[in-house]
Amino acid sequence: MRKNLTGALLQLSLLVIGIPVVYLVALPFGLTAKSLLPPLGLLAGLIVSGVMVKKTDQPVSGPLTGWLVFGASLALALVI
Repeated sequence: MRKNLTGALLQLSLLVIGIPVVYLVALPFGLTAKSLLPPLGLLAGLIVSGVMVKKTDQPVSGPLTGWLVFGASLALALVI
């Protein structure tokens, strides 16, 4: 039960933290490929975490993978 709660909180925090970060990173650039990376990364992170939660017995690994996908898209957007 505790792992399920931790996984759910991690996934919820991905939404709560991810949406403002997407606006902060993407909006100053206008509509470019660089500005599309953070929102697509957030969407991909949420999808990946949902798929991973259903396929594994580790409910925490899905949201952590979603955070990893989102972080990688943010890093790529900042590097480009």
